[in-house]
Amino acid sequence: MTSYSNIFFMFLEILLISANNVYAANDLGFVDDSDLTSFVSRPDIKAPIFNVTVHNANAVTPGYWFLAPYAKINQDMQPVRYYQACQTGPSIYDSAGNLVWTGACLFKNQNACDFRASHYNGSDHLSAILYVFGEDTTGHGVVMNDSYVVTENIYPPRLVPTFNMHEFNIVEEGRIGLAIIGKAEYVDVTDLGLEQEVGWVHNQGFREFDVATGDTKFEWWTLGHVHLSASSVKIDHLDGPHPRGWNWFHMNSVDKSSDGDYMISSRYTNCIYKISGKDGHVIWRLGGTNSSFVLDGFNFSRQHDARFIEKNATTEIISFLDNGADDFNTTSSYSSALLVALDTSVTPMVATVIRRWIRPDEQLSRLRGNFQILPNRNAFVAWSANSYITEHTFDGDLVMEAQFVSRRFVTYRAYKFNFTGNPNEPPTLKSHVYGTTPKTSTTVCHVSWNGATEVATWEFYRAENSSAQQPILIGKTSRTGFETMIQFTGFESSIYAEALSSDGEVLGRSPIEATIEPSTWKVSQTVNGAADAYSESIDNPIVISKHILSEKVINVYKEEL
Repeated sequence: MTSYSNIFFMFLEILLISANNVYAANDLGFVDDSDLTSFVSRPDIKAPIFNVTVHNANAVTPGYWFLAPYAKINQDMQPVRYYQACQTGPSIYDSAGNLVWTGACLFKNQNACDFRASHYNGSDHLSAILYVFGEDTTGHGVVMNDSYVVTENIYPPRLVPTFNMHEFNIVEEGRIGLAIIGKAEYVDVTDLGLEQEVGWVHNQGFREFDVATGDTKFEWWTLGHVHLSASSVKIDHLDGPHPRGWNWFHMNSVDKSSDGDYMISSRYTNCIYKISGKDGHVIWRLGGTNSSFVLDGFNFSRQHDARFIEKNATTEIISFLDNGADDFNTTSSYSSALLVALDTSVTPMVATVIRRWIRPDEQLSRLRGNFQILPNRNAFVAWSANSYITEHTFDGDLVMEAQFVSRRFVTYRAYKFNFTGNPNEPPTLKSHVYGTTPKTSTTVCHVSWNGATEVATWEFYRAENSSAQQPILIGKTSRTGFETMIQFTGFESSIYAEALSSDGEVLGRSPIEATIEPSTWKVSQTVNGAADAYSESIDNPIVISKHILSEKVINVYKEEL
């Protein structure tokens, strides 16, 4: 009866999971998970695995990859009684594709975007956008210190329904944040040539705010500066009332120059705009239907991630990712990353491509992506699909490419930064013993420390000695990736590990862990205990009442005699 009952409830749970449209990370009960990490010390972490190809190791820039894998940006609530390992959320990988830190457990698998490192309050910090999910009905920005502790939570301002997923840009040594904002407005739409005169549209803008307080310092809205007719998204009718409105502009990045002006990228107008930090007027437009520049031998569309790079008296240099396509339109054969010089000293002004890095597989990134010029002038590009990332020299040579093994995950952006992580949680150690008896056994330890970047060596100590004695070192090994393994001859019943830096400084210590013994040892101990009790009871029947023995165990021992 019990077996049939279990089968029924398993079948019912499968139906519930199917009915709730559980995707990607939640599929693990039903599909192979070899595309995800598997750690003995941290079985709760199942992060996507990278497949990495290094073409020129000497030319790869030192640093870590910062990205945030997710399966669906609009997450479904997982069914009751269904366990999801830590998979989606902000993550750090080293340049070999090894996991360094995952915040999936910390943020309970909430989708994250625009995860990056920055300098804030005089030290390394991290920032990310946590997308709307569950009780977090607006989404919000977070700032973490180098111990992965959240120091700031930034929520959208009043009347702005959600924290936009595209941009959380911390500038001016961490004091100032930039974010995209939006709200539905009922406006005059006569310029669109529709039968109606008014309709609901999504008015987008950006705000500059104080990271510590969240107070708005500057705010700019698209309507009033850009005509609705500039949109390349055609529409026949505007329904209303609408909680969001017609998405005609689709801003996906905002940056600030050293002069105090701003630059935004609009995907649906195929245009990049420079905005005055003094009065908010549009200084120039690059691309779109009313470009301020002549584009010298190139075009672009559906672009992402426009950034100020440098300028002099006559020329501004900017970077952006030319997607060259979306789900419906194509203007290029492949996506590329562009470094563009804007000559503002001539009339008409001219835009010229300085460098173009094409997507190595010559495919199109129809969605998402970003492009970063590294301090050594290498180009680091996120092409989005399965977190496909590449690094190139300034002259265009491909030096590294990597992609998730899994087809289930994407990331909106990826960055490369130097960063020092000092987790506030201790290392995690798991110890197992293998063998038929303690004397002929082997003890195997696995240790990891989520987020620690400075560990060079692990030392392992026997923990059962008295506190008055010196700790007994039983093994030492170099760190290898996220998790390090070591084995010892014989049975070590309890162990702890210490993490050491390259100069020998102790960085952290794991709790003492009792070694997990084989189940056969426990059975043997039970039988031996039963045998002793039975032998004792032959001479003294009263003794048998002092032992909790099943009749079955005693009978087994009798048969062995």
